[in-house]
Amino acid sequence: GGKRGEGEGEMDDVVQTMKALAEEAVVPKDVKQLRACLTCHMVKHIKQFEKDGCENCTDDFEKENTDDYCSVNFTGVAAIMNPDDSWVARWLKKQNLKPACYALEVHGQRPDEM
Repeated sequence: GGKRGEGEGEMDDVVQTMKALAEEAVVPKDVKQLRACLTCHMVKHIKQFEKDGCENCTDDFEKENTDDYCSVNFTGVAAIMNPDDSWVARWLKKQNLKPACYALEVHGQRPDEM
């Protein structure tokens, strides 16, 4: 084995960090039947919302009434894997949320907001 190149160790650290972040992220299991949380805009498959609710809105999300808390009517999706360091997360005001996919715009209202 030869000497490692300059910066290779740092690159390995970055790769390991990105892998760890990706493993923590909430990502849709399928591209069909996607929904967006009406509160935080997280995008997941309907079955994921029914099983787990919304990881950001745990106190305000009723899994048994998923349709009341999610919308099929949303535009655009941003994958935010490192909310603390992401300019996209800052721009979307999502830097305090879980790593996940988020809709840029969601249309609809929760029943308690009507």
